[in-house]
Amino acid sequence: EEIKKAAEELAKLKEEFEKMEKLKKELEEQNVTLLEQKNDIFLQLQTEQDSLADAEEKCSKLILQKADMESQIKELEERLADEEDNMNGLEESKKKLAGEIDELKKDVEDLESSLQKAEQEKQTKDNQIRTLQG
Repeated sequence: EEIKKAAEELAKLKEEFEKMEKLKKELEEQNVTLLEQKNDIFLQLQTEQDSLADAEEKCSKLILQKADMESQIKELEERLADEEDNMNGLEESKKKLAGEIDELKKDVEDLESSLQKAEQEKQTKDNQIRTLQG
C-alpha cells in the first residue's frame, strides 16, 4: 500500500512537473514575444527620434534662413527709402532748374527785345545823322 501511495504521489508529482514544464515553456514563449515587441518598439522609437532630429535640424535651418531673409528685406527697404529720398531730391532740383531755365529764357527774350530796340534806335539815329549831314 505504501508503494501504491508512493506511486500515486510520484504520478501526482510527475503531472505537476509536466504542468510546470508546460507553464515554463508558455512563459518562455511569451517572454520571447515580449522581447520581440520591445525590440520593435525600440526600433520604432529610434526611427521617430531620428525623424524628430531631422525635423528639428530643418526647423533650425529654416529659422536661420528666415532671419537672413528678414535682414535682406530690411536692407532692401532701407535702400528703397534712400532711393526714394534721392528721387525726391532730384525732383526738387529738376523743378528748381526748370524755374531757373524759365527765368533765363525770359532774360534772353528781354535782352533780345532790348537789343532789337537799341538797333532800331541806332538805325533811326543813323538816318537822322545822314539827313542832317545831307
